[in-house]
Amino acid sequence: MAGRHRVDRGQKGFSASHPAAVQDVAPNELVDTAAPAGGLSSQEQKAVLWGTVFRVLGTPIMALLGLLNTAIIVRETGESIFGVVSLIATMSLLFPFADLGIGAVVTNASSRAGKLSEDPVTVGTIQRAYRVLSMIAAGLIVAFVLIMIFDQWGAVIGLTTGPDDRWVITLAASLFALSLPTGLGIRILIGINKNQLAVLVLMSNTVFGLLITVGLMLVGAQGIFFAIPGVLGALLGNIVGTIVALRMSGLGTVVFAAPVREMAQVKLLAGSLWMLIASVGLPLGLQSHRVILSHLSTPEELSRYALMAQVYALGWSVFSTAGMAYWPVFVKRRGDQAGTIKMWIKIVLVFFGVSVVAAVFISLLGPFATNILSSGEVRTGTWLAVAFGCLLVVQCIHLPAGVLLTTPKEMRFQAFCIMGMGLISVVGGIVVAPEYGAVGVVFVAAAAVLVTQIVPDFAFVPRLVKRRDPVEVDQAESSGAVSV
Repeated sequence: MAGRHRVDRGQKGFSASHPAAVQDVAPNELVDTAAPAGGLSSQEQKAVLWGTVFRVLGTPIMALLGLLNTAIIVRETGESIFGVVSLIATMSLLFPFADLGIGAVVTNASSRAGKLSEDPVTVGTIQRAYRVLSMIAAGLIVAFVLIMIFDQWGAVIGLTTGPDDRWVITLAASLFALSLPTGLGIRILIGINKNQLAVLVLMSNTVFGLLITVGLMLVGAQGIFFAIPGVLGALLGNIVGTIVALRMSGLGTVVFAAPVREMAQVKLLAGSLWMLIASVGLPLGLQSHRVILSHLSTPEELSRYALMAQVYALGWSVFSTAGMAYWPVFVKRRGDQAGTIKMWIKIVLVFFGVSVVAAVFISLLGPFATNILSSGEVRTGTWLAVAFGCLLVVQCIHLPAGVLLTTPKEMRFQAFCIMGMGLISVVGGIVVAPEYGAVGVVFVAAAAVLVTQIVPDFAFVPRLVKRRDPVEVDQAESSGAVSV
């Protein structure tokens, strides 16, 4: 980016001894990270296209592998233990904010134009991110070991399956903790326009998990031991992603070193607090429906919701993958305010049009699909399918703004909107659940997204982008962003 000073590099890292003449940073020799004057670069086009294609083609394959994995675990554990195993294996869904929003910071830092390995802000940001998340992982492991020593896992999760719980759950929880720093590789891949590789790495988690499950079955493992495949598979996938990301980006092992002294006073992780708040608000508004229905409605309504939510999730995963590919696209164009607004409007229109088509398919085919999945035991109904279709449309309309507003000030704006969405969704869900069940809570969630995210998007996104100044743009290139 023009206007940034280069700094000399010593043998031990970056040095701020004297600034060179102001000049453009040379393009990355390994990946195309520079934004073209107009439109998308070839790397950006490939990231959007192939990431979406891989997700579309891979989703049914991963769904089948996941169902096979679940079938094996249910058969080996039994109905009573499967619930505990599932709870532990999906720990990341319960704590999506465990990385404190730092993962989003790394994506933005990796999206900076130029050769990443020669950018002190990028290298320093990723170095500090690895150090902070490694310390968090170490702290969590210590806490898990203490729980094991005092034999309190039964009190923590509310259920016990036998004497092996204390050892196996501690191991599984520790593997989850280790996945926090290793998960940064996925963030780097997204930042360097390798969204298709990020999708493949995420899909590999399911493959690793299935292989581990089969291995445990062959050696005669029983019960709670089947909580390990899910978290260990995710950890192995993250390790593969880290290796690929560091090679593709040219960063190498330098990211594991301590940040150089000159970067110690730079606020490298700016915006991560707001990302943390957003990470709490998102599951509050969009993942709390099961809890609300389980307390205020009937088991049948909960089953209908859970089944149709799987159909919705398949569609949303495709749009989410495509949307994430635009994250680095917007970061590289922060200095082009008019072009950014124009691109945002175009993307919103495309996402809106395609999501409406997808919503129609969900509304028409959703009840039929869920009837097949449940062998006719669960009847979801057309209105529930329509409700999820509406939720998909409003989520897709907001998605481009979620990956556009990524400076610390813009992240603060997003955090307040997301928390508002979460509160309205929860309170409204509590009100409508007793009478309207699953249909009611989903329509409330869609209305919450419309009121607290889409309306503010169109009211404030152009204004926020136009308020960016060159200093803020330069300083914000290592800030956080919302991934929704």
